[in-house]
Amino acid sequence: MTSAPTRPITARGTRPGFGVFLTQVLSDRERFFTEVAEGDGLPAKLAHALWILLALCALYGAAAGAYAGPAQALSAAIKLPLLFLGTLAICFPGFFVIQVLVGSRLRLPQVLALVLGALSLSAIVLAAVVPITAFFLLTGANYYFLTLLHVVIVLGAGLVGMAVLHEGLAFACEKRGVYPKKAMTIMKVWAVLFAFVGIQMAWNLQPFVGDRGQPFQLFRHNEGNFYTAIVYSLQKLSHGEGRGGAAAPPATPLQEEHRLLDFGQVAGPDSGRVPGR
Repeated sequence: MTSAPTRPITARGTRPGFGVFLTQVLSDRERFFTEVAEGDGLPAKLAHALWILLALCALYGAAAGAYAGPAQALSAAIKLPLLFLGTLAICFPGFFVIQVLVGSRLRLPQVLALVLGALSLSAIVLAAVVPITAFFLLTGANYYFLTLLHVVIVLGAGLVGMAVLHEGLAFACEKRGVYPKKAMTIMKVWAVLFAFVGIQMAWNLQPFVGDRGQPFQLFRHNEGNFYTAIVYSLQKLSHGEGRGGAAAPPATPLQEEHRLLDFGQVAGPDSGRVPGR
């Protein structure tokens, strides 16, 4: 009598290799979710996910900041990982506490491993499109096009990560019975909150791309937030301002800052570089 072939499993408490982790995150996520739900190799998974997140976000940040020179590239390489980790640090505690209150039986390291695993996949997506951003950089794309391109790519990578997190929690809910169905709705709300916090965090850490025509700035100090900038830009558009004609009154410092666009800034119809900045 011959036994059916089975896939080798990682023994509880062992430290899976980096290559195994990459394979699971990219193409064998069901196994990754199973091991997380069973608590297998959590320290190694957390370490691998964190290193991937730091290294690949730094790579993408350097590619984005290269438009404005080496100083901006180094700055963005540091700030993009901080963007992801800072947003996680702000949003994760409340998310975990709510999961416990609604009956989740996943422990903190398990939930953190799922979230970091999802974000590490976002980082892998960012690294995979670096050649595309380099192509546009080398073929003469301008500042505003590159900024919009990076915004779309980062948001897209974030959506991929949130989709994988939803997939993992749904697996824990349906196949492992350690995650309540009603918590899935909370996860979706948390994903939206994560995006809102991430956008505001990007606003506070700007610039990422940087402007070749301006001196290097580690941070661009703005009043207000991204969402008030959206309202301001819509108001300007609804009043038809910035279309030429009579000279507009001098803008306030807050309004001047809202004219720029860089990873979470919106350029209004009267957008342009502020003299002397």
